[in-house]
Amino acid sequence: MYKLLTFIITALIAIPANAQDFIVVSQPNAPLEISSYEAEYKERGRYTTEGIHHTVEFNNSSGQQIVASQIGLVSFSIFNEFLDRMGGIDMDSLDPGDDTEGTWVASAYADFSFYTGVAYVSKVRFSDGTIWEADLEAVANSIRDIQEDFDASRLQEDNDETE
Repeated sequence: MYKLLTFIITALIAIPANAQDFIVVSQPNAPLEISSYEAEYKERGRYTTEGIHHTVEFNNSSGQQIVASQIGLVSFSIFNEFLDRMGGIDMDSLDPGDDTEGTWVASAYADFSFYTGVAYVSKVRFSDGTIWEADLEAVANSIRDIQEDFDASRLQEDNDETE
């Protein structure tokens, strides 16, 4: 009996109460590298906006100055159902090798059920005016590990219902 009780307590301690998955989609040709990504649902508070708070650290891995970037952020529920997609825009210049961090808040229907977050480099504007964009079908292929029938069109801006 003692061994069984010890096993159960050990198992319960080993399981985090709010375990979540954070996935960074690897893109070998992306001019930015995401070094850290975390997200969590927060209720509205005195100094807190309600929604899914995505925090991303990234650095300029290209040889050019970047003047604007967009980080794609996709949220799924505890049941691996699509909740939301947003693009976190950063308009601070980044010289080659520089890094920065941003936090963006997504509000979605049933955002309290958030469990899995996905981050990827979506767009980058270089100082010479050229723009790099992600291959959304390749990103969607990575996301299909979470939701088999995920459609790449959900990653496009014109899919937003609010616009």
